Amino acid sequence: MDDYLKFLVKKSDIDNNEYFAYRQKEEREMLYRRKPEKRGEESYNKIEEPTAADYVVLDFETTGLDANLNRIIEIGAVKAKNGVVTDKFTTLIDPEQHIPSYISTKVHITNIMVTGKPKIEEVLPKFMAFTEGLPIVAHNAPFDMSFLLASARRAGIEVNNSVIDTLILSRRYNKECDRHNLGYLTGFFGIELKNAHRAYFDAAATQQLYEIIRKKYNDQKDK
Repeated sequence: MDDYLKFLVKKSDIDNNEYFAYRQKEEREMLYRRKPEKRGEESYNKIEEPTAADYVVLDFETTGLDANLNRIIEIGAVKAKNGVVTDKFTTLIDPEQHIPSYISTKVHITNIMVTGKPKIEEVLPKFMAFTEGLPIVAHNAPFDMSFLLASARRAGIEVNNSVIDTLILSRRYNKECDRHNLGYLTGFFGIELKNAHRAYFDAAATQQLYEIIRKKYNDQKDK
């Protein structure tokens, strides 16, 4: 057992993009073999069109891809009223578990950075108050919502916000785009993304993307 634990520690210290890509693919395949309700996909009300002008855009950074095993390490969010950002919410979180080095490499958040930060049980009520019950916008919403719902369930907090997924909307309304990941879309539309994979900056970029899609939707509707 000692040798096996040493092997795991050594493996966790591998620090390169190839290993991250491998682990990300491996974890995603394991996650998506589960039933949709186990991934948080069917546990919330979806808004199918970009009709909301008042909303909160959410992005999480986490220790992995599985909301039942992994934990949130950063929340980033912006609140918009009538399509204009009026407030923001951003904080690091102590996940009370180790952040693998391949995650740290990707998101630029280390174990030292989250040491002494508030726990999710302390942060989540403040975040839910911040949302004011508004619709939540996220890019690839099933991922973020699975973590939000799992964390809320553990903390005994109810989440009733409707959800808008800009990934689905982009596939529907951005037919001119070859891909629909956030990195590609920000480049395509000239949206500034200074620190990709940090939650606040991803949320701010997603807000601009949502407004581009919402304008397309409104223009089509008015024709």
